[in-house]
Amino acid sequence: MQQLLNPFAQKYPENTDTALPTQATSVRFNRYGPYAGHYLACGCGDGTVEVWDMETKGVIKTLEGHVKPVGGVAWSRNNRYLLTSSLDSTAIIWDLSFLPNPLLQPYTPYTSGKTASITSSNSSQRVRTIRFDAPVAQAVFHPRNSKIVLASLTCNEVVLVDLRSGGGRWKLSDVMEGGGEGEMEVDGAEVKGKKSALTCAAWSPCGSRIYAGTTGGLLLVIDPLSRYVMNRIRVANSGIKQLTFDAMGRNIILSSTDRALRTLSVDSRTGALAPVHRFQDLINRTPWHAIAFSGDAEYVMGGAGHKMAHNVFIWDRDSGSLVKVLEGPREPLVDCDWHPTRPVIASVSTLGEIHLWQTSSPDNWAAFAPGFEELEENVEYDEREDEFDIEDESDLLRRKDAEEDVVIDVLSPSDDYPRRPENIPTSRSPSRAVKTEQMEDEGEEEREAIRLAQAVKEWADNDPDDDTWEGFHMSLDLLTETEITVLSS
Repeated sequence: MQQLLNPFAQKYPENTDTALPTQATSVRFNRYGPYAGHYLACGCGDGTVEVWDMETKGVIKTLEGHVKPVGGVAWSRNNRYLLTSSLDSTAIIWDLSFLPNPLLQPYTPYTSGKTASITSSNSSQRVRTIRFDAPVAQAVFHPRNSKIVLASLTCNEVVLVDLRSGGGRWKLSDVMEGGGEGEMEVDGAEVKGKKSALTCAAWSPCGSRIYAGTTGGLLLVIDPLSRYVMNRIRVANSGIKQLTFDAMGRNIILSSTDRALRTLSVDSRTGALAPVHRFQDLINRTPWHAIAFSGDAEYVMGGAGHKMAHNVFIWDRDSGSLVKVLEGPREPLVDCDWHPTRPVIASVSTLGEIHLWQTSSPDNWAAFAPGFEELEENVEYDEREDEFDIEDESDLLRRKDAEEDVVIDVLSPSDDYPRRPENIPTSRSPSRAVKTEQMEDEGEEEREAIRLAQAVKEWADNDPDDDTWEGFHMSLDLLTETEITVLSS
């Protein structure tokens, strides 16, 4: 059950609360479903993946399948499947709802009389292993179907993988329909030159478009069906390293190699982009290892890449001002993520520990009533006779008697009633029916965008997955004392 949140509480964390002992290299909260933010998945340096429960601060699942560090983790829309990407050039899809019987798994007998050493294999939880030609930096599910995967490789390649029957694998590139080789159009102007390589990519929250960053500072909008570039916008003069959306898909944040973060607004109808703010550490000019929005998209987070510090910068998205700098231990920051509903940030240090940043909420007894005073000792209080009366009874009776003698005229119109001025045309007047050429063009673009979004939706919903909450419950990898006794005997 989700706890009620105080709408007047501070919406960004202030200090570190706890540290989870592990060997993590990347972290991600589950962002959707009725239990959003209840689980934290972390990829470890030894190739394992751990799923933590944020309420109990304990590990509920350990997945073993990679042989090199796990650089990225991603959740499906209903948290049933987990996608992990590693430097061993593989991406694995895990089914978190299946728990193998520990009594049927191989084990190692205990070596002392007090403890038992048990090793269970989680290979049966693996749904699919996708192999690539280069190490995988990040892989994500399609927002509507977990059988469609978008992977970003460390060799500056973006690959779209469709695991359904009749699907395939395609390498995305900067190609526009009808465009010639070496020619491209940026912001309405044709530019000749060598096409840039794709460095990172992400789905729009609705799943109708793919947004990819290039080494030349361009942000590409790609159609998943035709795999052609729909639009280009120049964001920076340097390469784009990371990009991510907010929960509603109205804003996008980019991290580039010029050590600056940029936010852009996204038109939900046409997908058009417009620059909003630029964030930067003007003093130290440090790079950024992780970027994210808060759950309500009011704040922007950037994990700084200091060599001797563990800092997280928080800016206000609307004003662009720096709100808070979270200063942690001396270990550098590797990755961080913001909780989808609460002011909680999880950051990873180079030592592998996960630091949880939260807000401190002291008891404010003065908020119960205005004029409330805290007393250090008991004081005898004398109550007045009319102190807690809402209204004096004699005044209330006198007012009721006066209102009974008032005559109300319901037939004649009142001058206080608002009327429509005669010179303002109605909705059927010819002035409202006239459309300019610019309005017609905008309407045509909007209809085309709606048509493409509907086509992508039908494509994604074809052969759907079983990632639903009906009959699904994440089981725990825990053994009872009876099972441990049976295994050790």
